[in-house]
Amino acid sequence: MSAKRHPELSLRQRQVAAQKERFLTGQTVDTSLLHPGIAESWLRSANLHHLRIEQDYAPREDEYDVWQRWAASPLRQAMTPVVERIKQMVNDGGLVATLADPLGRLLWTYASEPIRASLERCNAAPGGRWDEQSVGTTSVGHALNLRRPVTVFADEHYLSLLKEWVCYSAPILHPQSGELYGVLNVGTVWERHTAVGEIAAVSMAQDIARHLPLHLPQAELEIRALGQPQVRFRGQSLHLTPRMVEILCILALNPAGLTLEACHAILYGDGQVSVSTLKAEFSHLRTLLDGCISSRVYRLLATVWADFIELWTALRQHKPEDAHRLYRGELLPDSTSSEIGEWRTCIAVTMAKYGRPGIFPDPPLTPCFRKNFA
Repeated sequence: MSAKRHPELSLRQRQVAAQKERFLTGQTVDTSLLHPGIAESWLRSANLHHLRIEQDYAPREDEYDVWQRWAASPLRQAMTPVVERIKQMVNDGGLVATLADPLGRLLWTYASEPIRASLERCNAAPGGRWDEQSVGTTSVGHALNLRRPVTVFADEHYLSLLKEWVCYSAPILHPQSGELYGVLNVGTVWERHTAVGEIAAVSMAQDIARHLPLHLPQAELEIRALGQPQVRFRGQSLHLTPRMVEILCILALNPAGLTLEACHAILYGDGQVSVSTLKAEFSHLRTLLDGCISSRVYRLLATVWADFIELWTALRQHKPEDAHRLYRGELLPDSTSSEIGEWRTCIAVTMAKYGRPGIFPDPPLTPCFRKNFA
C-alpha cells in the first residue's frame, strides 16, 4: 500500500502534522482530527522537562535485568503458543511487534529484516522504555494509560523520530481477574495504515491472555474494587450491590472489626440513613458469606485479599510492576465514604506521581493504613 494509491492517508498525515505544529506553537488543536486522548497525552509529554521532542532514542535498562524479568514473566509462557503466528505476520507484512510489561518496558521484540537495525538504534528492543513518562505519546504508553486498544498515527507520536510510523497496541488483561500483564504492539510505516491493524493487535493480545496461568484464589474472600468491582467467595463470583461492596471494603480495611455505629459513621457520615438499614445489609452479607461476618463487632472471619490493599503494599515495597498490574482504575469512584475516599485519592495521586520507572519514593501512609497495616 502506498500513500499515492491511498490519498486519504496522505491527507490524514498532513492534518495530524498540522495539529502537532499548532500544539507546539501554542495554538488551539482540533482534537476531532486526532485519536481520542492524544492531545491530552501531548500536554502531559510537553510537561516532562527531561523529554525533548527531537530525542532519537528511548531510555534502555540493563540487558541482564531485562533477560531475568522476561525469564520470570508469565507472558513468556503465554507467548509460546502464539509466537510463530506473530512472527509470520511480521515477516509477511514488513512489521515490528513488541511486548511490554505493565510499566512499558519492552520484554520481547521481533521485526522484519529491513527495519531491525533502525529499531535497535532507537532502543525499540528488549529493555527499551516506551511508557509516556520516558518517551511521551506512544501506542504502548497510551494503551497502558487508557487500559484499552489504541492506534497512534504518524505525528500523533510525541517524538519526531516516530512520525513515520503507525502503531497499534492492545493491553493483555487476565481473562479471570482483569489484571494488566502487559501490552502487545504492532507497528509499520504510516503509508501502510489499515483499520485491521488494531484488530490484529487485539486478537493476538487476547490469544496471549488466554494462555496466562490460571488465576487461583488468593483467599476465601477476594475483593477487586479498582475499576469494575468483582467479589469472589471460595472461588465463586458474588453479585453484590455497590453498598455491599463498600461494606466489604471497609471491613477489609478494618480487620480488627467495627461496631455497627462506627461502620455507619464511615459509610454515611451525616447522611440520613438509619442504623437498622445498615444492620439489614450486614445480615444479607452474612448469609452470602456463609456466616463469615461476626456480629456485635462486625469483622470478616474469612481470609481476605483486596486488590487496593495489595497495590498499596506493592507501592510501599517499591514493586511498581505489581502495582501497575493490579491497577484497573479508581477505587469505588461513586463511593461517598470518607475512608474509601481517602484511599481513592491516595492511590490515584501516588500512581500518577510515583508509579513510573525511576520516580518511586515512598508513598504517604493513609491514616487507615498506618493504623491497621503498617
